[in-house]
Amino acid sequence: MEKILYTVNLAIHILAAVFCVAAPFYQLRWVKQRSKLGYPIIYPFDRAMENVLGLQVRLCFTFITIMIITGFAFPLIHYAFHGKWRNVSSLSLVIFSAKTVLAFIGLAITAHGIWFLDPVIQKTFASFSPSEEPPDELLNRFWALRAKRKKLCQFCFGLALTIVIITPILRFYK
Repeated sequence: MEKILYTVNLAIHILAAVFCVAAPFYQLRWVKQRSKLGYPIIYPFDRAMENVLGLQVRLCFTFITIMIITGFAFPLIHYAFHGKWRNVSSLSLVIFSAKTVLAFIGLAITAHGIWFLDPVIQKTFASFSPSEEPPDELLNRFWALRAKRKKLCQFCFGLALTIVIITPILRFYK
């Protein structure tokens, strides 16, 4: 039973990690493609982008939360079946700690995106009209907000890649 729980937890953990890396990767691809079209608002395209990007940050938050929960479940599964914590190397503890800190940083960034940045972007975009170009001041604010979201996304992508790269160390140094 322990191996089954461990395997299911591992599968969920890996899927969450893959989705966590894929989400900002594809978000950045969208943004790069949009940048090729220049600065005027292309209302239908930009509306579709905002719908996708607004959901994307919520998906990232969900995947990071799943990664954190399943990450802490590994030692708990061992403890539940053996009544003691598994002895691990100092390097494993450092890697586990680093992954945990990086995941919580990513969680904080996505929380900021959900509750602070995205509502401002959505409110700004809602003031645009499909039939007329918005005033320059509003348009500049919108592009600045999008640029900030892009920088946060790039940072989260780096965090997710770092977590994925250092994870195998935990499998080899127990």
